[in-house]
Amino acid sequence: MAIKNETILAIDFGTSHSLVGALQNGVRKEALAIDPSGEDPSLMRTLLYFPNSDICFYGAEAISKYLENDMEGRLFRSFKSHLPNANYLGTALDNRRLSLETMVGLFLLEIRKRAEKILGTTITKAVIGKPARYSMDEVADEFALHRMKKAAEYAGFTEVRFVPEPLAAALDFRRDIKEDKTILIGDFGGGTSDFTIMKISKNAFEKSDVLAVDGCPLAGDALDSVFMSSRLNRSFGAQTQYRMPLSNNLLKMPASVMDRLNKPSQIVHLKERDTYQFIKEVQKCALKDEDKDSIERLFVMIEDQQIFQFFEEIEQTKKALSKKSTAKFKFSYPDLETEDIFSMVEFEVWSDKIKTDIFAALDRCFVQAKLSEQQIDYVFLTGGTAHVPFIQKEFERRFGREKLQTKNFFHSILSGLIEGAKSWNEFTEPSN
Repeated sequence: MAIKNETILAIDFGTSHSLVGALQNGVRKEALAIDPSGEDPSLMRTLLYFPNSDICFYGAEAISKYLENDMEGRLFRSFKSHLPNANYLGTALDNRRLSLETMVGLFLLEIRKRAEKILGTTITKAVIGKPARYSMDEVADEFALHRMKKAAEYAGFTEVRFVPEPLAAALDFRRDIKEDKTILIGDFGGGTSDFTIMKISKNAFEKSDVLAVDGCPLAGDALDSVFMSSRLNRSFGAQTQYRMPLSNNLLKMPASVMDRLNKPSQIVHLKERDTYQFIKEVQKCALKDEDKDSIERLFVMIEDQQIFQFFEEIEQTKKALSKKSTAKFKFSYPDLETEDIFSMVEFEVWSDKIKTDIFAALDRCFVQAKLSEQQIDYVFLTGGTAHVPFIQKEFERRFGREKLQTKNFFHSILSGLIEGAKSWNEFTEPSN
């Protein structure tokens, strides 16, 4: 149990957004207003903006400063998704090397400082949410958690508990249920889709209540990326064919470069010197003038810092398709003008592999719990991606609409993490 005369911070560190609450002297402190300049002050965009290597801005201010500075400098989004990738060590800012652990640590440190100012106390203990799986590879999953522990240490936390995000959501939902039930939690964030099956009752939480936890590293960002990989990237050189000097081999734009172009978390790294120079060489050796022009559009996107805005428009298109069968994509920046119509039907076809992998994680959860879908009393879905129609329909097909419950999309995990602070010793060992 948590000690009454102390403050434990609860951090829902998300791929797209982050929230913070606390258990202070045994009293719940719900979502704190950590980003006063944001549309919702309790909801902080998980963004870092470096106008240079010595200054960093966070959340809503990161966006405003980025635009104010004519998009000079480096804006990082979805950096949480790099945690399981051992090949991603960080990035270079001017002559300064910035590790991924430091990037995450800087964000957590800023959150800690803002929370301390609001709560009027120094805080060194935290309950931090984690995906059910950072990666499907066990070694990579452990590596990601190791990095998070190092980042938490950098942020000044001396004791940390990591609680799976769907379990945190379950801890929140159980507060409203007065009788014994078996429930399924589906949490769909920007980077991961996570599931928990657990028994809930009026009794205090015990580890044995959790019957299964599983997930996969695919969610909102992956669904955004299909618009780029399936069509939009053709306007930026994705299908370029080229032949190097003194060679007869016909080559195509490498998949590694296109992978960076297609993903919100990766595209910023097209600016890195080696990759940038390689694309320049491909442009020189392209066989068709139209391909050279497409690559020039890519350079405009990179050099004029339009990456963030382009993917913001993709996300708005995806959201629009949750409400209607077709949606218009329009991007009006000079030399990058793009218009297209997307349909829910093609979006579903493009996303079929992602959907299959997400529900395979759910199937594993049931195997682990040794239960059938018919034995679930309630299904609680949280996160914006839970509203994608083909995700909703699959849950309705499996469980029936009458079992589906909804909660506050952005606050249920945080609320459960605060509950987790009450049961401090029931979760994973401290990070130190």
